[in-house]
Amino acid sequence: MKSSFKFRITPWLATLPVAVSISLFVSPVWAQVGQTKGTSQNTPLQIQPRVAESEEIHLRFGQLPEVTLTSSLLFRILAAEIAAQRGSFLSAGKTMLELAREVGDYRLARRALEFYLGGGNLPGALDSARVWLRITPDDPEAASTEMALAAASGQTSGLATALRKQIDATADKNVGIAQAAHILSRMPDKRNALSILSTAIAESTARNTLAAHLALADMASAAADRERALEEARKALAVAPRSEDAAMRVFEYGLGVDPAAALRDASAFAAAQPQARRLRLMMVSHLTDLRQYDTAMNELQSMAKRSPEDFDLLFVQAQVAYRAKKLDQARGFLEQFVIVQTQRERGSAPGATDAPSALAEAYQLYAQIADEQGKLDEAVSLLAKIEDPSARYSARIKQAMIRARQKRVDEAIALIDSGSPQSDDERILGFSAGAQILRDADRIGDAIKRLNAANKELPDTIEIKYELAMLYERENKMRDTEKLLREVIALDPGHAHAHNALGYSLADRNQRLPEALELITRALSLAPKDPFILDSMGWVKFRMGDNQQALEYLEQAYAKRPEADIAAHLAEVLWRLGRRDEAQKYLKEGAQRDPKNPTLIDTAKRLGVRL
Repeated sequence: MKSSFKFRITPWLATLPVAVSISLFVSPVWAQVGQTKGTSQNTPLQIQPRVAESEEIHLRFGQLPEVTLTSSLLFRILAAEIAAQRGSFLSAGKTMLELAREVGDYRLARRALEFYLGGGNLPGALDSARVWLRITPDDPEAASTEMALAAASGQTSGLATALRKQIDATADKNVGIAQAAHILSRMPDKRNALSILSTAIAESTARNTLAAHLALADMASAAADRERALEEARKALAVAPRSEDAAMRVFEYGLGVDPAAALRDASAFAAAQPQARRLRLMMVSHLTDLRQYDTAMNELQSMAKRSPEDFDLLFVQAQVAYRAKKLDQARGFLEQFVIVQTQRERGSAPGATDAPSALAEAYQLYAQIADEQGKLDEAVSLLAKIEDPSARYSARIKQAMIRARQKRVDEAIALIDSGSPQSDDERILGFSAGAQILRDADRIGDAIKRLNAANKELPDTIEIKYELAMLYERENKMRDTEKLLREVIALDPGHAHAHNALGYSLADRNQRLPEALELITRALSLAPKDPFILDSMGWVKFRMGDNQQALEYLEQAYAKRPEADIAAHLAEVLWRLGRRDEAQKYLKEGAQRDPKNPTLIDTAKRLGVRL
């Protein structure tokens, strides 16, 4: 089971508090080396015996224990750290937890907790948290960690009482309630979490506060209880009528109950509190989703008039205009936004503002607009202006894709290969994008060569292996295809499309049909609504002679995704069942969608159907 806790291995041995009585245990001490006064060169070396070590632990109430750091203790600490560095988190956690119990130092227990979480072992982490809490019973972090892990493990007995005590003991009730909600957010059963939080808050001294009702509203939303979420949000707004946070919850959760009423309430609040920027932007987003672009733009113009130096509104206006297909208007807003952000960037020290990332977003939208207006060279030039390191390489990929559409394939590949990816994810993106460009240009051999290089440079990368397998399949190199797909499945047993691709390739060649059925059945269990997997199941059933079941699966697939390949398979089965008019209908429908589809053309030719 994966844990949502973050884990980071950090050196900490130097901070371990010990009253150190360290003997030199690494090697014995040589009393005499070489010739000294009163000795001869032939005098044998005198070895001083190693001083005996004793491990002493003095417990002091309310203080860290006084520990003699023996070689045995140090060895066990280092062994645990090294084990964790090598990925043996269970062993590391077990050793460190044993040490925590023996020594009575809470930091050892906390370190054990980190190790267990690193290995996704919640029971071990919970044991560690309980030892930590036993050593430092007044530590609020230990208490909240223990409760969070107990909640995540489903051990909720007495949790409401414990949370109520924590809320009441916290000076800032807002913080106490937030901590309680955070602890319960780890519970898989959100309805039970809502029940526990409701009980804890109802019995606390903070029961009718803004923070309490907001926390309950959020938890109710997580539990899919829309009415309760809206009810608590309204209570929050009643407690604090000027609270934008409460008004935002009323709007957000109201949309799931009565969208029209939610919008009316939000508009009324915004009219009374025009400074409620976040709520008004939520309204703009909702109005844009409803395609009420003029109303959304009027709201933004009102906000801009009230806050003329809120330059981020220019970008939001550009986005709304773009969604409304008013591309020239969107360009005008972007031009203003770029001028402002460029001035900000030039007037500040590097890294002092978010101007580079803001400019990157603006240039990406600007380039998208130029692309849609058919100004491809301008789009490439705009993308070249992106300097933000986090967006620069993806912008280069977009430039390459545009050049590829202009049939300038070599230039596109050169653009990708001359870039500087900042991470393995970006390197994978570069290899995959280049392979896609080459594949679409029907340069399959070059695409395979590119992905083979990627597979060597980035071994065990699922995306690369899968794409390479699909290219080998196009070249009918089925041995290579099968080898790579099995490698993908070994790396990710839950990869539905790898199971499906391997099963389909066997079924399509009419080979090892029982194995093909097993693979596709597994794929369908992983993705039961996927139209391509439904198509594969229909096809393997057809190959095995079960025409009626084949028809059922293929009809489901075609209803979800009426593509030419599925139409061809459906026609084949119908033809076998003697329903030739229907078969011809599906073939012609498929030809209208994809007249050059090779599967469709081959099927029609074999069945003697003119498209």
